[in-house]
Amino acid sequence: MMFFIFLGCAQPQSTLPVYNEQFTLEEQKIQSQLFAESWLNAYLDLSEIGYRILFGAADLCLGDDQIYDIGIDVATKFSGPENIREEISIILDLDEILSVVAVGQNTPASKAGIKRGDKILRINGMRSPFGANASTEFYEIIKNDYSRSYDFLIQREDLEIPINVKTSKRCRFNHTVDFDNNTFNAFADGDNMYFSLRITKWLLQEELGAAIVYAHELGHNANRHIDDKKTNATVGMGVGLIAGILLGGDIGQTQDLMDMGGQIGASQYSVAYENEADYLSLYALALSGYDIKDSVNFWRRFAVEVPNSIYSSTTHPSTSERFIRMESAIKEIQGKIINGDILLPTYSDG
Repeated sequence: MMFFIFLGCAQPQSTLPVYNEQFTLEEQKIQSQLFAESWLNAYLDLSEIGYRILFGAADLCLGDDQIYDIGIDVATKFSGPENIREEISIILDLDEILSVVAVGQNTPASKAGIKRGDKILRINGMRSPFGANASTEFYEIIKNDYSRSYDFLIQREDLEIPINVKTSKRCRFNHTVDFDNNTFNAFADGDNMYFSLRITKWLLQEELGAAIVYAHELGHNANRHIDDKKTNATVGMGVGLIAGILLGGDIGQTQDLMDMGGQIGASQYSVAYENEADYLSLYALALSGYDIKDSVNFWRRFAVEVPNSIYSSTTHPSTSERFIRMESAIKEIQGKIINGDILLPTYSDG
């Protein structure tokens, strides 16, 4: 019966040109390559800015959140997101040898002369990690809790170049750009900073904008806001549990109250945490060598892109409030620079 009903449905009337499915498959490859290139360019450019801030603002992070590193991203043909790995390998001309794909600004690597496209042949006289696990093995060698020097043998086109690099201190956190080209979002989780592809491409129109948001998310991790929110959520769940017991509710009602309490607890001081991350971001930028006097105008650009942000919400301050607060913070930092004071945020005694 259902078959006969569908036979009665309206149908397109045009006679379309001949369709070739093979051409579609070939076009899919072209479009996939274009997307891979778009994502890769966004990630690599953000990474080089991010490393500059991770190193420059190292003193904003607690001792447990500091490591020693040189500030590069490396890859082989086995690296990268699985669904565009082949495309990335073609774009970057990757093979089984470790290639340098990003070099952080003002990092030990950039100062030593390492460049994008360099292939790492040897480290301290030993063959560099090679093959499927090479990237992971490389970072295990380089990232430590103390400073040390490394002798690299680099292949650059037809030349083999010896380069010595000494690691220096940076915040331990890492970053990633996801494939989301619709959401205008960035967030931190205590270990990493995450950026949607859409916001990354918009931020990279102006380097200072990308640096501001990167430094803001670093501020959340550096001051362990995520741990605080988890603690507040636990307290809220406890309050919900007590309320459920006192009200004599069943298990389901008590769980609902606990969930509600957890959500309320997690959102406590949310706006205050955002304001603090903004404040810390300006110190991170100044420590990283950025001229912060024009950074406040970022929030006007953001307001044009996301007009709802002009007004307050339950989780974030308005862009208008952020503008005024950052103006004050910039004056504070500039005053410390003029007076020769230590360039660190001012914390309350409590």
